[in-house]
Amino acid sequence: MMSGCCIFSWRLLLILIALGLLDANSTPDATAETQHVSQQTTESTSDNAASLPERSNTELSTSTQDFDQTATASSLVFRLENITISGFPNTPVTKSVTVEKPTTLELLCSLVIGPSTEVEEMEVAWKTGDNLIKEESLKRTETHTKWCTRYTIQLERKDQMESYMCIFKTKPEINATFHLQVPEIHIKSKSIISYVGDYVVLTCTVGDEAVHYSPSSWVWYTTNGSAEQLVNIDTTTTVPEKYITTQNNANVTKLKISTLSEIDSGFYWCEAIFPLGESKGNVSLTVLTYMAPLKPFLVIAAEVIVLVAAIFIYEICTKRKEIQVEAEKEFEQAETLKSEDSNGLENSTTRQRKV
Repeated sequence: MMSGCCIFSWRLLLILIALGLLDANSTPDATAETQHVSQQTTESTSDNAASLPERSNTELSTSTQDFDQTATASSLVFRLENITISGFPNTPVTKSVTVEKPTTLELLCSLVIGPSTEVEEMEVAWKTGDNLIKEESLKRTETHTKWCTRYTIQLERKDQMESYMCIFKTKPEINATFHLQVPEIHIKSKSIISYVGDYVVLTCTVGDEAVHYSPSSWVWYTTNGSAEQLVNIDTTTTVPEKYITTQNNANVTKLKISTLSEIDSGFYWCEAIFPLGESKGNVSLTVLTYMAPLKPFLVIAAEVIVLVAAIFIYEICTKRKEIQVEAEKEFEQAETLKSEDSNGLENSTTRQRKV
């Protein structure tokens, strides 16, 4: 029984040794096969890469540029503006379009189809200034009640803020114009009067109570003739806080001018700077001395004094003339009496001689 167990143990030991030798012999072959497959994969990849057509730098640059333009256009706010024309207006139709920031702006012109415009095809053109930017032919269908043409602009630069005109080539031609502009500045008091030594606060607002705009920045300056001088960064003045700018809200700016003098009189300009342009407004400031209100009174007083003096002189002259006339009359009367007395004496002497 013991011998049988020993034989079985030896056989099991021999089997395990045989299996160990087999694994050791097979490992190098597997490693070699793995390296061979890796090499084939690498060569295949290289062959495929070599077989692909090479892209030039120009093509890569163009693709990058197109991608950038597409990304920029997609980041812009979209906006649609429409003008509808009915019939043949006597004057061209104009619409002001206020744009605050870069925008994808779609301009749409619609001409209502009437009896005089029932044609199968309509020629349309778009212009900015004298430059032709687009032409197209519109086909009519039974369901159409309007001729519609559109022009899309990627507004990103100041030079694009122009007037865009759509022209329907009828007889006579019909046109409509979109006038693009940045938000306008509103000023409540465009003329302010103050006095020497006092202070004033000038205020500019862009937008209104319903619509608020946010300029990138504000600038204040004054004009002396044709020269412009910034007033909110003047460091040469003897009064360092003479000009103080405040901005509680983005759409409102204020300029405080302290210790006024007569040389502070003039025009003060506020300028709102937007990504697509600038908007300006001005305030007229007049600085007076405290004697200025008395000038009209002094002028009136002087006129009264002159008038009274003239009347007084006239009265004196009139009285002198009256006195002179009375004296002349008295003299004439005296002379008359003397002549009458002399005539009476002569008559009496003659009578005595005759007797």
